[in-house]
Amino acid sequence: MGWSQDLFRALWRSLSREVKEHVGTDQFGNKYYYIPQYKNWRGQTIREKRIVEAAKKKKKKKKK
Repeated sequence: MGWSQDLFRALWRSLSREVKEHVGTDQFGNKYYYIPQYKNWRGQTIREKRIVEAAKKKKKKKKK
């Protein structure tokens, strides 16, 4: 499920006018991005965004 969601997100980003700009990385390896304001195909103005991508995604362990 994870890789398909990443593929969909990448495809959507390439078709929309959303452009991710890498701002920086912290000491833990988390990546920070900035997406400037843009207009979509319907003419709506989309606000600017700031996104953090975690370095290590942990899976939850099941307790017995």
